[in-house]
Amino acid sequence: MRIDIHSHYMAKSVLNDLARLGHKCETPVEVRADGAMFIHTPERPYGPIKPDFYDLNLRLEFLKKNGIDKQVLTAPPFLFYYWVNNSEAQTLMKAQNDATAAAVAEFPDRFIGFATVMLNDVDASIAECERARKIGLRGVEIGSNVADVALSDPRFLPFFEAAEALDMPLAIHPHNVVGRELMNNFHLRNLIGFPTDTTLAAANLIFSGVLDRFPKLRICLGQAGGFLPYIIGRLDSGFHARPECRVHIANPPSSYLQKFYYDSIIHSQKVARFLIEMVGPDRLMLGTDFPFDMRARAPVTDLEAQEHLTHEQFEQINWRTAHEFLRLDNPVGGS
Repeated sequence: MRIDIHSHYMAKSVLNDLARLGHKCETPVEVRADGAMFIHTPERPYGPIKPDFYDLNLRLEFLKKNGIDKQVLTAPPFLFYYWVNNSEAQTLMKAQNDATAAAVAEFPDRFIGFATVMLNDVDASIAECERARKIGLRGVEIGSNVADVALSDPRFLPFFEAAEALDMPLAIHPHNVVGRELMNNFHLRNLIGFPTDTTLAAANLIFSGVLDRFPKLRICLGQAGGFLPYIIGRLDSGFHARPECRVHIANPPSSYLQKFYYDSIIHSQKVARFLIEMVGPDRLMLGTDFPFDMRARAPVTDLEAQEHLTHEQFEQINWRTAHEFLRLDNPVGGS
C-alpha cells in the first residue's frame, strides 16, 4: 500500500469556469500563441496548465506507473482566492470542492479529497469546511499566509478550532511567498520562496502557541517541512536567548517538531535520510506534487533507497502515517 499525500487537481469544468470568471477574481487565463495555457494570480503566473491537472485517466496512469494506490487531491494554489472576496471567487472555490468530491465519488478506492476555503472570510471558511465534510472531503488545504497575514493571527483561531472539532486535517501549501519581490528570476519564488514560506508559517504556529491551544489539530507541512527540520536548533537557541520567544510557549520549538506531519518532497536521498532521522517515519508521508513540473521525479524509488529503514518503517512512510493523519477508518459524507 502507498498513499500520495500531496497532489493537485482541478476538473475541466473548473478550468472552463476559470476561463469565464477568472478575470473577475484577479486570476485571468492566458492562452499563448503556441496554445500553452497560463493562469495569472497577483503573485505570479502558473502554467502551462496541461491535461494532467484534470484528466483522471492520466492521473491513474501516473499512479499505476509509480505503484501508488491512493492519492490525496488538493487544489492548485492559484485557486486559493485569498486576495479577493466576491461571489465569482466563492463560485469557483465551491465548484473546485464539488469537482474534487465528484472525483472521489467516481474512484473512491483511488482518491481522497481535500477542500479549499477562502480564509480571508473565516466564517464562510468554517461553513465551507462543514459542507465539504458532508460531500465526502476529508481535509482542508490552506495557504502559508492569507494576503500577507500570518496563520497565527488571532482572526484565524476560530477556523483552527472548527477544523479540530470537525477532525479535519490541514495541509499547508505555500503561496504569496515572503520576499517575492527579490525572487523574480530563476523560478526562485518556487525554489526558495516555497520552503521559506512553509518554514515561516510553521514557526509562527509554534511561537504563537496555536499548536498548544489546539493539541488535536493535525497539520501537514508541504515541501518536507520547508527549512524547519534544518533550523530547529536555531529556533531553540532563540527560545532560550530571547524573552519574546517564550511569551506564548513554555517548551522549546524542537518539542513541536513531531506535532507536525511532513510530505517526502525533498528532492534528495541524502537530505531525505536526515529528515527521517529528525521527524521520524511516524510523521513522514509519501508525496509527489503531481502534476506540477517541480514534482518528485522518483518518489517511490527515492524512498526505497533509504536502506537503513526497516520494513515496518517503510510501511509507516508509504501508508500508515497517512492512514492515521487522514483518519481513513472514520467515514465522511452524508447529511
